[in-house]
Amino acid sequence: MNGERLGFDPSMPWPMLFALAGFAALMWIGYVLRRGRAPILRAIGLTLLTIAIAQPMLVRETREPANDVAALIIDQSESLKLAGRLEAARRAGAALAQKLSKEKGLDVRVREVRGGPEGTALIAAMDEALADAPRDRIAGALLVTDGQVSDVPADIATARKLGPVHALIVGDPNRGDRRLELISAPGFGIVNEPVNVEARVIEPKPGGPVRITVSIDGKPIREIIVESGKPFKLTIAPPKRGPNMVIIEAEAGPQEISRTNNRAAFELQGVRDRLRVLLVTGSPYPGARVWRNLLKSDPSVDLVHFTILRPADKLDLTPQNELALIAFPTRELFEEKIDQFDLIIFDRYRRAGMLPLAYFENIAQRVEAGGAMLIAAGPEEASEDSLSRTPIAAILPSQPNGSVIEQPFRPTLTATGQRHPVTRGLPSPQSWGRWNRQVVANASGGRTLLAGAGGAPLLVLDRAGQGRVAQLWSDQAWLWARGYDGGGPHGELLRRLGHWLMQEPELEEERLTAKSTPDGLVVERSTLGDNAGDVEVTAPSGAKVKQTLQAFAPGVWRTTLQTTETGLYEAQSGTLQAFAAVGPLNPKEAAAVAATATILEPLARASGGGVTILGESGAPVPEIRRVDRNGGAHGDGWIGLKRNNAYVVRASASEPLGPGWAWAMAGLAVLMLGWRREAG
Repeated sequence: MNGERLGFDPSMPWPMLFALAGFAALMWIGYVLRRGRAPILRAIGLTLLTIAIAQPMLVRETREPANDVAALIIDQSESLKLAGRLEAARRAGAALAQKLSKEKGLDVRVREVRGGPEGTALIAAMDEALADAPRDRIAGALLVTDGQVSDVPADIATARKLGPVHALIVGDPNRGDRRLELISAPGFGIVNEPVNVEARVIEPKPGGPVRITVSIDGKPIREIIVESGKPFKLTIAPPKRGPNMVIIEAEAGPQEISRTNNRAAFELQGVRDRLRVLLVTGSPYPGARVWRNLLKSDPSVDLVHFTILRPADKLDLTPQNELALIAFPTRELFEEKIDQFDLIIFDRYRRAGMLPLAYFENIAQRVEAGGAMLIAAGPEEASEDSLSRTPIAAILPSQPNGSVIEQPFRPTLTATGQRHPVTRGLPSPQSWGRWNRQVVANASGGRTLLAGAGGAPLLVLDRAGQGRVAQLWSDQAWLWARGYDGGGPHGELLRRLGHWLMQEPELEEERLTAKSTPDGLVVERSTLGDNAGDVEVTAPSGAKVKQTLQAFAPGVWRTTLQTTETGLYEAQSGTLQAFAAVGPLNPKEAAAVAATATILEPLARASGGGVTILGESGAPVPEIRRVDRNGGAHGDGWIGLKRNNAYVVRASASEPLGPGWAWAMAGLAVLMLGWRREAG
């Protein structure tokens, strides 16, 4: 295929040539406006000089037709997996690809798009497919999708540059679907303090009542009735420190494509306010500073510490007005404000008539109501002044037998201690330093984690009602802090012990956790039992799979599950539940799943394309026609792609339209003639 065109090879820069041509054009304009009274010869002469400088030539080209480029984008995201639309989209894509392959002079670029964290980026895939194609060769694009596209540009005026964009919608836009939208949710809240959450139920015909269920970590806490289409607010109080998985779920609607988008979830981090700890030291000794330093190092702990320097039974002739001691406010602490303390520690406390028995009853009641108590026993616990001879004995898991061992021994882990989260994973006991004193006790309940001299219980833990109790049958832990005989993990042990007493979730004996990692979903089960059994994992789509947990460490069982969906996964082992988010917790891809033409229609219209509804099962695809650049690109039963008639030049030859000097001489001659006429 050959072609001819007019070309130029100017002998001066283009700006100067344009200036000269403009001057000549002014001469012609003056001649026309003045009705022939202006000097015509000047205009003719300047025009001939302009032609001489521009040096026009006839260019003959050998041309080769260039194929146009079209993009076929097929949506394969998770929302297409509903109502059989995925197969319908594949069939429609295959049929269109076959039709396009029959069009001569057309290169077709096919892309399949899967959903991502921010939804289905269909337009980005179209731009990528056409990125290296010259704009004068783009024939258009065909998008096979359910219409749920997340990256339609706000400025659709530039869409025409991509040629006609046609949207072929798989699915029925008239099919209803109810979904729950989370408008606002806090990221953290104070334990047992309410926080506000706002959400909304969206459905095709809003206005009806909808039942909403709210649960935390799988446990229902509330049911309310709301009106669909209108935002509603509710208050939620995190029940524990750490992550609390809050799930808000709407009941099924009259029509449902998926129940997955009927619920929204968010992780609410529970933060304790100030933990109030009461530390009562019976008499000064080196270990008292260890407890004080440990508790004061935690910024979330509000410590009240009393050391009994002068017991009530001590004979002292010093006048009261000369004593520089603070009176022990027993009534205020153990009657009026007992409910304000989260943890009470008796460190080598000697009863000796300091507290009435009624106060010990108050302490026992506080523990059973959710508080905690720790007894660090000294020799006093083996005497008649033992706390086991008070009303708190009813909640104690072990009792002294009245004897004290005064000889070096090395604390050891029991079989339970090797699995318990308080002592699990501590350095090898063989490296621990020795202690020199232990009160001998008999454990009637609870769990013994550490054993001392002769295998006697050294650290015993137990639950009492909703609270917790711990007994440490020695006052020698401070030796580890001093590095005696090599020292030991006193800081880690006492920190874990305090956190277990204050019911930190990480130190629960029976615990199930799930965590998303690059290797997959890791489900971990902590237990004191000999076997953890199986765990059932529920994917965001509702699909369930059972996994066998494998022993990972003493008391820890684990499994890793490969994930293919994004959203909230639920793991269940017996009565324990755990949740984990893979990707976004509420992915856009799963939020709106109803087929719609609304999102893509403005883009299609602006580009000269159209929208075709293929239905749930996938109707026959429309006929494809090639149209001129300025022609209509869609109609009843057909869609069009531009025919650009683009070409590639393989060879060219040029021939001047007369010599430049001849044009210049002619122009000068005309200008001189005009000057002579005007001068004469």
